[in-house]
Formats: sequence, C-alpha cells, structure tokens
Amino acid sequence: MNCIGIVAEYNPFHIGHAHQLQQLRQAHPDALIIIAMSGSFVQRGEPAIFNKFIRARWALLNGADAVIELPTIYATANAERFAAGAIRLLAAVGVNAISFGSETTDLKALQQLAQLSESPIVQDHCQKLLKKGLFYGAALRQALALEAPQLEALLQQPNALLGIEYIRTNQAYNLHLNLYPVKREGQHHSQDLTSPWPSGSALRNYLYNSYPQNRLTNTTHPLTSFVPATLLPAYESLLNHNELVNPSRYQDYILYESRQHTAKQLQRLCDFKEGLENRWIKASQAPTWHEAREMLKSKRYSYARLQRMACYTVLAISQHLQDMAHQHGPSYARLLGFTEKARPWLQQKNFTIPMVQKWAPFLKETQGLAKDLAILDMRATDIQQLCMEAPQARQGGLDYTFTPWYIPENKKE
Repeated sequence: MNCIGIVAEYNPFHIGHAHQLQQLRQAHPDALIIIAMSGSFVQRGEPAIFNKFIRARWALLNGADAVIELPTIYATANAERFAAGAIRLLAAVGVNAISFGSETTDLKALQQLAQLSESPIVQDHCQKLLKKGLFYGAALRQALALEAPQLEALLQQPNALLGIEYIRTNQAYNLHLNLYPVKREGQHHSQDLTSPWPSGSALRNYLYNSYPQNRLTNTTHPLTSFVPATLLPAYESLLNHNELVNPSRYQDYILYESRQHTAKQLQRLCDFKEGLENRWIKASQAPTWHEAREMLKSKRYSYARLQRMACYTVLAISQHLQDMAHQHGPSYARLLGFTEKARPWLQQKNFTIPMVQKWAPFLKETQGLAKDLAILDMRATDIQQLCMEAPQARQGGLDYTFTPWYIPENKKE
C-alpha cells in the first residue's frame, strides 16, 4: 500500500494546506495521505489556536485520509527533534514516502545540504559559532553557507530548512522513504493577509485581532479568500462562540508557572542551561510575558527558543524526558480520524508501535516512557482548553471523551 506522510500543525487549516493536499492527490491519486499533526501545543511553544480534534477533522474533509497526533514531546521540540519525532512516527505506521512544503522543489539541493550538515567540517564551523554566542539554528545556517555559498539563499527559507531536517532524519535512521517536496506558495512569516496564500501567523493575527470588527462591517465573508469554503461555517461558529485560545491567558500562565519555580527546579527543565534559570526568575517578575521575553533575548536565545522554554515551564517538560523520547523514538500513534479509504490501512495493522483508537484503555494499560508521554499529551490539552476565550470552552478531560472521526468518502470535499 502506497502511503505518503505529511508533517503538519494546521494552526489553523487554510487554503495553502488544502492546496498541498490537492497537489499531492493529483500527483498520486491512489496513495493514502497520512498526516502526523501537532496536537494541543505547536513548535512555536504555544497552544494551537483551535483544539486538535477540530483541526484533524478539517484536514480529513480537505484531502487527508488519516490523521495521527504527533506527541507533545516532539511537537514542542527544536527543529531537529521535531523532525526526527515526526518522520519516525510516520515510518512506524507504514508510510513509505514523505511530502513537505518548501520554497524550492529542488530535491537534489536539499539533499546536498542535508548531507553537508552532517560533515565534520560543517559541524566544526557550527561549534565555533555556538561558542561565539549564536543559537543553533543560526550557527548551522552560517556553517552551511560557508561550505555551500551557492545555496545560501535557500538557507534563509524556513520551510526548506525544515525539509532539510526531514531528509537528515530519513538518512540518519535509514528509513529509505521517498521524498516529494511541494512548492510552498506565499510568505511563511508574513504578518498580514495581503497575499492570496496566507501564512499561519497572518491568519492567527487576523483571527485574534481583526475578525470581530470585519465580521460586522463586511458584506462578504472576511475569511472567504483564506480558508476552504467547506470550513467557513465551522470557522464562523467557533469564532462567534469565542472557542479559540486567548494568547493573553496563556502568557499569564507562563508568568504564573515561572514564579512558582526555584532555580533548581528550572535547571531540570528542557533547554535551561548556562545559568539562564536565574535570569528567568528575575524576568518572570515583569508584568507581561512580552516584557520578560525582551529581558531574556540574546544572540544565544532567540525568541523562538525562549517561547519553547516557556512552554517547557508551563508543561513541566524535563530535559531527561525529552532526551529519553528522542533516544527511543515514538512509542505510540494516537489516531485522531480516518476516512473510508484508510480503513484497509488500519485493518492491516502494519505498524511497529501501537495504534491507539481508545485512549482510556491505552492509558490504563501502558507503562514507562509511553505513559509519561501520554500524560503530557493530556496535560497539554487541558492547559490549552483552560486558555480558551470562552468560559464554556475551558472544560478539561477532552482526551478521555474523544472518539476518532470517521469520514465516509461522500463527505469529503
């Protein structure tokens, strides 16, 4: 069975995501498309704007055949560990190819950079730059640019860089997966909706800040150009009922948790090194997370890294737990939904890790690392719900009550 995997966050799902799925479906009409999707928290180090169950359903209605959850421990890690967890998860459920959005579809160039990144000379350059105070991502980009100046422009493209990490994982773990880059349209970090292909950042900013006013003044639906038509009623219902995360609630949670920790407790959390724990405690006395983050920003600690560290503080993710998860790889796959086309894939059970369809029995029976990671997934979901704008949307325990979506073929777009 030909199964193509995609790593995604769908935070939130928009026309760019639908375009990628449609392009892949046209090129490989007989293949199953399996999504490994970040759950309640995303790699930016914050809760997703909508919950994972809603986002999974939207993917199924727009071209995906099955959605499994990328465990929180990987979904909130740096690019290298995020990619390693996601690609190993997809390989464990029988995927034999990976497709990813990229600013370039030049696979040879991406493979060249992936191979070069493992070379001793690039690693040596990287270590020297780290000692000068650069954070890892910037150090690796500069080290690669020194050895492959003709590809320097490619190293400034965020989706291409993530694609390189997928290729590195494929090579490092001898997974032998085929690779299908798909042209990524639009600007990944654009903060406005002027482009016909919205970035996730721009769409989130719009939903947080502008949607209510525009909804009242526009004669046409303000989201028509940016989300698939089939999802407009669902979007509007969630927004009208304020069932989306309020970033301010989460940012207050960061300060609350940070003020509860001692320096010794922070040292045990993921990524807290070089005495930053003392600066962190001092910064956490600031009235807002934005002000605290400005106090902590440096060449070594980028905004993205600080956001993830804040997430580790809120979710209590220890360095030991993340190291163990990275070493062992994914130990379960949680099914969030599937279509009729994916039923034979599920029935074959050609998986090297458990495929979890009933959460409560799995949690009761599992032990060790898998249980620790499953508990972390639930903690992430409960905290995300607590950060919702509407009080009625803040209920906990959703992981226990959810049953995977089943979408008949005639219900798909």
